[in-house]
Amino acid sequence: MNEYKIDKLQRYIKKSNLIIINNDFRIRLSNELMEKYKEGAYAQELLLIEKNIKQIKDLGIKYPANGNPIFYVYIVPNENFIELLNYPTDRSNKGGGKPVSSYDLDGFNVAYGVSSNVLEFKSSRSIMQVVNNIHELSHLVHSMFFEKDRFICEGFAEALPLYTMDYEKIFDQHKKLLKELKKEQILSAQELITIDENNKFNDKPLVDNTSCSFELSYISSYLFVRGCLEKIGEKFDMNKIESTQKFLEIVKQSRCWNQWLVFDIANEIGISQEELLNGKDIQFNIILNLD
Repeated sequence: MNEYKIDKLQRYIKKSNLIIINNDFRIRLSNELMEKYKEGAYAQELLLIEKNIKQIKDLGIKYPANGNPIFYVYIVPNENFIELLNYPTDRSNKGGGKPVSSYDLDGFNVAYGVSSNVLEFKSSRSIMQVVNNIHELSHLVHSMFFEKDRFICEGFAEALPLYTMDYEKIFDQHKKLLKELKKEQILSAQELITIDENNKFNDKPLVDNTSCSFELSYISSYLFVRGCLEKIGEKFDMNKIESTQKFLEIVKQSRCWNQWLVFDIANEIGISQEELLNGKDIQFNIILNLD
């Protein structure tokens, strides 16, 4: 029998202050961090998050039950962010953010949990940071449809900014890395399932001092989901946003995980199950066709 553990993040949120930024965006933070908020320590970064949320809202994604969930950001202290966010220490022990359970009924199924130092006094934002920010917010979007295989979730979180929102076109560092990839480096869906089962999904980025977008598992997941989105567009004569909506619905409607989920997706988008599970042609063709 597993040991009972108190949900410390839930306790933190219950005692937190609620700040309503606008109709679509709210934040929660402790009394201690509230003082920093009043001093404007997070102002610039929160403005950028607000802008990214508007970009996602402007896509017009339709949620189940005609929902209109609110984006919540849970800001937690740096000193215990690992404990509160259940943050992987192999990624960072200094600060970070990730999707966490949401305790607000008017929000998405998950919130964006982030240590306060990540939001402090940012003078400028690189395209990599913007994509990473939208990546985290994208997890809130798909949480209303599915919380399934890691590679599906991470692949969608990469594909929403890079493909649906066209950031790939201006993210030169990322596009350059993709063009340098060899076909044998790409991980198939089956290989992504296997490394996740073995708790080896997270790895070092292929380029130093970069985000998760430069890790091979994330790149391969992105190429998989983007390949599915392109196939949906071709089969159903849909644009990028419509294809994204369709993908969310396909995965939501499947009752399967792992290999069987890939088979369900293959059946819906009109390609062979074996090709989508073990092949790399769809993924590599994306690289070959990059501008």
